[in-house]
Amino acid sequence: MTAEPQAKGQKLTGGAKFAVDMGPLAVFMIAYFLGRRLAPAVGGLFGQDWAIAEGEEMYIAIGLFMPAFLVAFVYSVWKERRVAPMLMVSGVIITVFGGLTLLLHNKMFFYMKPTLIYALFSSLLIGGMASGQNFLKTLFDGALHMPDTAWRTLTKRYAIFFIALAILNEVAWRWLTRDCDLTGVAACAGEKHWVNLKVFGFTIISLVFTGFQAPFIAKHMPEEKRPEDEKSVS
Repeated sequence: MTAEPQAKGQKLTGGAKFAVDMGPLAVFMIAYFLGRRLAPAVGGLFGQDWAIAEGEEMYIAIGLFMPAFLVAFVYSVWKERRVAPMLMVSGVIITVFGGLTLLLHNKMFFYMKPTLIYALFSSLLIGGMASGQNFLKTLFDGALHMPDTAWRTLTKRYAIFFIALAILNEVAWRWLTRDCDLTGVAACAGEKHWVNLKVFGFTIISLVFTGFQAPFIAKHMPEEKRPEDEKSVS
């Protein structure tokens, strides 16, 4: 008997990809901003008196965000039968820095997480080009067809962009939490501003940057043959 060929993975649909990308963030946001209100109600369902102290919102949000990311990660790998390099980088850093934040009760590690992720994304793109690979092209998984020279230019732009985001996050969290005790239990006024910047600000900035690349991508995409052109050839 011959072994059956391994089933090929399927690309995530639009809804599934959105859930994988944004689901864990939604869990984080709900836990962070609504956790103190929801905890008594959820605890009541189990006959428990649950409460979240002011200043502890970040730890609860991280504690729920990590398993949510794990579920999304496992589903993505199971569905597509592959692990994207950037997804792997994010998973490792989230596990390490989220774990350190909870174990050492120090929010500094989680504030630094985006800085390291963006810096490693940039290093991954630059290192890939140096070794003759283009991880950005792999990330798009055949959705875009451009010459290698165009892919290299686009990769350089994204590498610089990720470095800029790393610097922005590092400056932002240090300035917003400059008067806070990151290992204490007291609430930090600037923390909510950083969370909004991380979830909404960086997302909007990324979408705007990607939108600015649209003319460059369109310029280097192959032109599709029109029906009348195909008739004239035949």
